[in-house]
Amino acid sequence: MAQVINAIFENGVFKPLEKIRIKEHEQVTIKIFSMDQWQTRFSIIIEKIHKKASQYTPEEIETDISQAIKEIREEKRGR
Repeated sequence: MAQVINAIFENGVFKPLEKIRIKEHEQVTIKIFSMDQWQTRFSIIIEKIHKKASQYTPEEIETDISQAIKEIREEKRGR
């Protein structure tokens, strides 16, 4: 399961700032972004979403979201 966690780097070790669900000695891959880098990337993504969403009415967006939720629920029930 992928997780995004906040950590602090101290004495050569990354220390999570919240509890994480990883087994002892489990090998993981870590991708490091400074908070500034993360915020910049996040802002770019949000801007793209706003541009795309402005093409549709709130009702169209709500209908699509409702349909997607319905499809996911049906898929989960089918398994």
